[in-house]
Amino acid sequence: MAPKFGNFKIYFPNIVFKIIPDPRLTKHQAAFRIPLNLNKLDVRDYLTHIYNVTVTDVRTAVLPGKMSVNRFTGQKERSSRTKKAIVTMKESFQYPEAPDLDGDFGGKQKKFEMLRTANRMKGWNYRPSPEAKQLRKEIAEAQAKKDK
Repeated sequence: MAPKFGNFKIYFPNIVFKIIPDPRLTKHQAAFRIPLNLNKLDVRDYLTHIYNVTVTDVRTAVLPGKMSVNRFTGQKERSSRTKKAIVTMKESFQYPEAPDLDGDFGGKQKKFEMLRTANRMKGWNYRPSPEAKQLRKEIAEAQAKKDK
């Protein structure tokens, strides 16, 4: 009988951890916003198995939603609750640097699209402004560098 390949199931977690920068924490602690259905053991297992971090302590708290007034009906409403986890690790934790929104995530492309739509609103003929031409040139150069 021939061996069967591809029968081993691998499960990837469908969990989103959002890092919350908090200057009050020590260098061995990090704060995360996590789904409400996770408990301390799940948080520890997730960080240990996915990121190979030695977790020593996990503290969780369910934060109430914020109150607001509906401007149409005048009724008070509460936003959904969130859960916060403060994790203490054996190694020191370093927050990742904030991403460069203009370069990495298409900020120039977004700016070019805004200029393009603004120019379209002016009339039927689209004639790019010098700013738009410069942005298009920078985008093309960045794409060429990526392709190399």
